[in-house]
Formats: sequence, C-alpha cells, structure tokens
Amino acid sequence: MRRARGLTQRELAEPRYDRGFLAKVESGRRLPSDDVVSHLARRLGLTADELRFDRPPGAAEELTDALETAYRELQQGGLEAAESEFTRVEHRAAEYRLPEVQCHARFYLGEVQWQRYDITLADKGFAYAMELADTASPRLRAMIVNRVAACRALSGDLGAAVALVEAALGELRAGASDPDAELALLTALIHPLIEMGALRRARRAAEEGRRALASAHRKDISARYHRQAAQLWQAIGLVDRAEKDLARALRLFTSIGYDRDAARCRWARGFLWRRLGKLDDAHAELLLARDLLAKAGSQEGVLGATIELADVRRRQGALDEAAELAEGIRPLLDRSPDIEARAEVLRLLGLIARARGDLSTATTLLEEAATAQENSELLGALVATSLHLGDTLRDRGLIEKASEAYRRGVRAAAMSDSGPAD
Repeated sequence: MRRARGLTQRELAEPRYDRGFLAKVESGRRLPSDDVVSHLARRLGLTADELRFDRPPGAAEELTDALETAYRELQQGGLEAAESEFTRVEHRAAEYRLPEVQCHARFYLGEVQWQRYDITLADKGFAYAMELADTASPRLRAMIVNRVAACRALSGDLGAAVALVEAALGELRAGASDPDAELALLTALIHPLIEMGALRRARRAAEEGRRALASAHRKDISARYHRQAAQLWQAIGLVDRAEKDLARALRLFTSIGYDRDAARCRWARGFLWRRLGKLDDAHAELLLARDLLAKAGSQEGVLGATIELADVRRRQGALDEAAELAEGIRPLLDRSPDIEARAEVLRLLGLIARARGDLSTATTLLEEAATAQENSELLGALVATSLHLGDTLRDRGLIEKASEAYRRGVRAAAMSDSGPAD
C-alpha cells in the first residue's frame, strides 16, 4: 500500500515513528500496537480495521449490496446462484472481520433452505446466523428471530415460537427504538397466535404492528406485516380489511422485485376467496399462485397453494382431482417436520373420503389429523377437524364416539381466547 501511494518508509512513519521502526513492522520482525496501526492507517487513508484485516474501503457496503442483489435473485428462482453468492460473501466477510455482514449472509443461506422447504436445514442455518446476532443490527436480529420462530411453529411447537418472539420483543423495547425490528417481531407473533386460537392476542399484535408501521422504513418488512395481518383480519371476519392489506403487500413486494413473496400474496388471496365461497375466483388465483411459486423455486409456497387448490376442487365436486393434488404433495410432507401442513392434508383427504362415502377411511384420516393438531396446540384447526370427525362418526351410527369428538372440539375452543369472533 505504501509503494502504491509512492511513499518512502520515512514519509509513512514520520512524524511519530522512524524509518527503521517501520522497516521492522513491514518485514514482520516487529508487531505493531493499536496506536501504530491507527497512525499508519490514517497516513494511508484507511481505517484501522481496513489496514489490520486487509479490507478494501467500502467492503461492508459492497458485500451488503451483493447480498441484497442475490436475495432478489433467490426470490426470482435463482436458488443455486444466490446460494453461491451468499456463501462467497459469508467467507469474505469472515476474512475481513465483518461479523454483521457475515451474520446477514448466514441468514440468507437459511432462507435458501427455507425456500427449498428443508425446514431442518433452515433451522440450523438460522441458528448459525444467531451465533453472530450480538454483532448485528436490531433489524437483522429481529429477522433471524422471526424465521427461527417460524421453524419452531412449523415443527409443531407454537408455544416455544411465541415465547421466543415475545422475549426478543421485550428485549428490543427495553433498549433503543427500532420500528423495523419491532414490526418484524410483531409480524412473527400473528400466525402462531392465530393457530393457537389466541385471536385477541393476535389482534393486539396486529394493532401494535400498525402503529410501528407508521415509522418503519423497510418495504419488505412492511409488506410482510400487511400479508400476515390480512390473515388475522380474515380470521375475525374483517374481510375488506384483509383484502386491502393483501393488495398493499402485493404492491410493495412487486415494487422491490420479490416475486416469491408477491406470489404468496396471491396464495393468501386465493385462501381468502375460498373461505368466502368464491370458488371459481379462488381456483384461478391459486393456480396462478402455484405456477408463480414454482417458477420462484418455492417448495413451501407450492405446497401451501396446492393444499388450498385441492380443497377448492373438493368443494367444487372434483374429488378425483382434489385427491390427486393432495396425494401428490404427501412425499414432500413425509420428509418435513411441518405438522400444520401434514394435518391439513390428512383432514382434506378425510373429507374427500367422506364425500365418496368411505366413512371408515374418513374416520381414520380425520382422527389422525385431530391428534396431530391437538399435540401441536393447533386449536383453531382442531375445532373444525373435531366437528368433521364427529359428523362422520354420527353418520356411521357411532353416537358415543361422535359425542366425544364434539366434546374434543368444545375443549379446544374453550382453551383458546378467541371469543365469539371465531
């Protein structure tokens, strides 16, 4: 660096040090103190860490930009190229001693596995990023917690997911204000609380998120809040509000080139229309969502959209097509810890069997779904499954067993704090 700048050893060393001392430093015969490194860095037009770690000026900004570019590529289906770039940046950040950039790269490597629907590897990836979370910004820490909680929830431990996010939220609020971080954490609370039947708590998180939204800066975090809040509004019957939030989320994701997340908004809109009985509209939207998610390489998204699409076809009377769609995704579920999706598919297949008149098979599948939901505290889903199971048992003339199934659903409803809005 000295030679590149046309400096002699004396010119670089003075006025604080002499040429002989610098010669020993350059040859490795003398280790420089922090004061020496700071002096030499100033003379070379660098920061001390840039000199100490052979870090080019602006390396942190350059690597962060590379991460964001690769993440957009990931969102558009370029999984392998994005993964390669995330790995390169992670190694370079470690070499340059940039722990926050390294943490961010690890987080995005976890996102690659999430997109592949390998929840076990994604969980490990996010835990690997968490090792460096103390060096990261509040926003990045919140994003990591958001994803770790999602992995816990998909694995059937909703209580642990909520506890993790609430602890992180308390810690954040005890320090300096960061609206983006707070919004990311509040967003992470909504889905598991809904699935636990805790709609009042979910609504409180959504309303607090709306207040944080006014000061948030990141479009992706704001868009994810809108998409998640829409699920809550739909669950409590505020359909217009749900549709508006989904439209906002779709616009924001599209504006930043997040194709995968934009397609997930369409999946969510298809889900909403299915619940409203607008089956033809739901069918068209879910077909589009599934195709877009497949193009983006999102296995998790394709799975969710396919489940909803199969249920729409069941309701439309296309039982063979519905069964084919549901059976087609079971191999993907068999290698995943996603209890919620597995239980949904079991319930769906049970309802298809019931519609075909195969009440024995329907009972087996619905009982298996109910047990999985009960063990995982999926109380809202358990209420509906228990009702279907009770009706099936009653049709078979098994009145006592039907009564017990109904009581199971009543217990699940009583354990939630959702109230009459459910």
